Amino acid sequence: KQWYQRRVRAQPMQHPRPQHYVQQPVTVVQSPAPYTPQAGLSITVAQAVLNKSYTLIGSMDPYVRLKVGHNTYETFTHGGADKTPCWNKVYHCPLPNTHSVRTVSVEIFDEKALTEDQRIAYAKIAVPDSVFQGHTLDEWFPLSGKLGEGKEGSINLIISYTTMPMITLPYQRIHYPYMGAAPEHFTPPPPPEIKESDVTAIKDMFPEVDKEVIRTVLESKHGNLDSAVAAILDIMGSGDSNQRQN
Repeated sequence: KQWYQRRVRAQPMQHPRPQHYVQQPVTVVQSPAPYTPQAGLSITVAQAVLNKSYTLIGSMDPYVRLKVGHNTYETFTHGGADKTPCWNKVYHCPLPNTHSVRTVSVEIFDEKALTEDQRIAYAKIAVPDSVFQGHTLDEWFPLSGKLGEGKEGSINLIISYTTMPMITLPYQRIHYPYMGAAPEHFTPPPPPEIKESDVTAIKDMFPEVDKEVIRTVLESKHGNLDSAVAAILDIMGSGDSNQRQN
């Protein structure tokens, strides 16, 4: 009896299938790969050295706009870097083939708070055949602008051709000093109203300074008379020190 009970317990229970039961085929669904590898240029916008500062007050806030084929990429703004900005930003730029893009366009802008950003330098760089053969190009390229062809300074780019997951989105922009996009209802504040009496008062204090310069300084200081006077004193002081050095 004990042997029979053990034997019964060892047998698995089986349930008869209904006659209408039809076993369904099992379909294995493979999840797509998150990124599709594609050949393209890897471009590092490293740093730049500029020969002239184009701002009247304070320092320039430079950023780079990079154009590769039909795509446009932009770095963050290096606030206060003036003539020696550094970005070290890497961009992966997909290319349909090695003959589609042979030049890269670079522009450096000074970001403005109240006016349109000012382009201060630019360059058109030819990508040599050695890059598409596996060599990495790490060079300084001359920049052109108001000072003349190749006289605005230079920019350091690192360019290579490789196969990689193309996850870089075109036209990336991080504005300084904001870290996120402005809300849709955001409207920039109106420019400050500059009193002619304040312009005249500063002109009496600094007869050698042009009125348009005074008005620009007042606008940058939001109409604050004391701040504008202090800024002009700083400008004139730095100018005197440069003359003594020369």
